[in-house]
Amino acid sequence: MTITEFGLLPVILAAWLGACFGSFSNVLIYRLPRNLSVVGPRSFCPSCQKTVAWYDNIPLLSWLLLRGRCRHCSAPFSVRYLLVEIAGAACVLIALAKFGFTIEGLSASFFLIILLDIAIIDWQHMVIPHTLTVAGMVIGLVLSLFGNPALPSALLGGVIGGGIILLVSYGYKLVRGVIGMGGGDVMLMAMVGVFLGPWGVPAVLFGGALLGTLYAVTAGRGRLAGAAKLPFGTFLAAAAVIVLLFGNQIFSWYLSRF
Repeated sequence: MTITEFGLLPVILAAWLGACFGSFSNVLIYRLPRNLSVVGPRSFCPSCQKTVAWYDNIPLLSWLLLRGRCRHCSAPFSVRYLLVEIAGAACVLIALAKFGFTIEGLSASFFLIILLDIAIIDWQHMVIPHTLTVAGMVIGLVLSLFGNPALPSALLGGVIGGGIILLVSYGYKLVRGVIGMGGGDVMLMAMVGVFLGPWGVPAVLFGGALLGTLYAVTAGRGRLAGAAKLPFGTFLAAAAVIVLLFGNQIFSWYLSRF
């Protein structure tokens, strides 16, 4: 059943739930790279350290009502908080619009939100927290018991996804003497394989490499800097979104060229 067949109220509730997940994503994005607990303490202002009251922590509404400032010290809160909450709502709506109110729609919602968190964290800090990828794999495997990909494909996809990155990383080490990719990339691609299955892994790797190369060339004004580091997880996450939403269409278009 598609998202429009359920009526306006379920769609609004789904968007609100997505915004709530986006609010929690803000906690993860801030705390995980700093090795802070995501359970406690409660949300606080980074400037004055005062605890944010529940009524000042309502997704979407609170940032707008407070005009993006702390109630206690008037220090500005980054607009990123609002944008991530909006993105969380968008992730759920896009997933449900694509797959409907199904197990696949639920799985896609979680997958998109986790990819959003990983993309932002890796872009800002050049790190992919294992907390996110391990949680993602667990969620993906549990949901694979009830939907697609089925559990055997999810397990195989996870092994292939992580295994390919390990081989590439250690192959690069043999040639260049340094590890080519970090453990975060290995875990990310294992998670991608769990959600997309074994056939999604090469597509995401190709798409991530293409997006990363385009960015490197653009940022380097037409030349690649060999020693430059890229937040490759961000580009892999973007490619995973494209494959999830448009992979079948892209694959069909590609086959039609021959």
